Amino acid sequence: MRITRLSAYQVSVPLRRKIKHASFSRSESTSIIVKCQLEDGTTGWGESVPRPYVTGESAETVLAQYEATDFRFLVDNKLETIENVVEVCSAFKLSRLSNAPSEYQKRGCFGNAARCAIELSLLDATARLWNISLSELIASIPGIADLCETRDCIQYSAVLTSMKPLKQTILALLYRLTGFQSCKVKVGLPGIDDITLLRKIRMLTGQKMSLRIDANEAWSRQILEDHASDFNALAIQSIEQPVPHQDLDTLRQIRGQLATRIMLDESLCSYQDGELAIAEGYCDAFNLRISKLGGLIPTVRLAHLARQTGLRYQLGCQVGETGILSAAGRHFATSIRGIDFLEGSFDRYLLKQNLIQEDISFQWGGRAPALSGPGLGITVDEHFIQEYKERELILI
Repeated sequence: MRITRLSAYQVSVPLRRKIKHASFSRSESTSIIVKCQLEDGTTGWGESVPRPYVTGESAETVLAQYEATDFRFLVDNKLETIENVVEVCSAFKLSRLSNAPSEYQKRGCFGNAARCAIELSLLDATARLWNISLSELIASIPGIADLCETRDCIQYSAVLTSMKPLKQTILALLYRLTGFQSCKVKVGLPGIDDITLLRKIRMLTGQKMSLRIDANEAWSRQILEDHASDFNALAIQSIEQPVPHQDLDTLRQIRGQLATRIMLDESLCSYQDGELAIAEGYCDAFNLRISKLGGLIPTVRLAHLARQTGLRYQLGCQVGETGILSAAGRHFATSIRGIDFLEGSFDRYLLKQNLIQEDISFQWGGRAPALSGPGLGITVDEHFIQEYKERELILI
């Protein structure tokens, strides 16, 4: 079976509320949506959420990269087996842009958002063609059998971002009352005493809830060392991306030095980043996000690398993901063993309008079932893509 048509859309979906963290704030989310059609008419969908402060990409650079790429490699390859599809997705290369930020090119992550949307659309289309779920396809990726574990139900983490104190208090109590087992708190914003904030959140959530924090590059190693006893007293399980990527060397050999785990996010955007982090002892854990890593296959491979080398890992998400990426994350979460925490499926809680017909948002206490049905197991509503579309490209 061959690809006969590949289309890309830039869409901007409004959010229900403004989301703030130390690196950015936004009231709408821009995604790249890719539609893949096979010879028999089978259609698959992919999504990525490009962020300049993560992989150096924007919606404009993704589309520019698509325009510069010769897609004949995809057209010329038959998609006949799972192994063949994985090989094609892994071997496919996008053209480089001359004006791409050199830092992200050196790290091997510029183009990951562009790649992710293409890869997911191919995986969705071929899984639908063979009438298997994406979870079944993931389990058949060569070389990762020891990483796979089937789960019928999972539980997502709650998240507390920057917001008015009263709303933050109400949400923290609501998370506790509805049975969430874990929560991530955004810290590092100007004018806020982070330790005072964390003491308040710990009091509201109680001692049983697992707490972790995300500094979004706003701290320093000195802050980590100065407040190590506070983190211990508050039972903070992990600190996500405490320092800016350019200060990553300050975390050298930090692995195991603090009781609280250090997790990389913005500094973990490629396999190359992962290997460097392990070699230099920059962290104890990885935050895996499908869009920033270039798709499901690279995400699975980084989880495998972490597991082989004794690092922990969680599944993260980008703010504003629509149901396409949420579904991809769900399949990863219900197929891969050893994930410490799960983030995602915020769909109806965050988006004013989703792009899929089903509601796959997490339910009471963050619980969510595995997705069944072929491919991603969702139905994309093309009416909403057209409504929120800002640009369209025919790639093939």
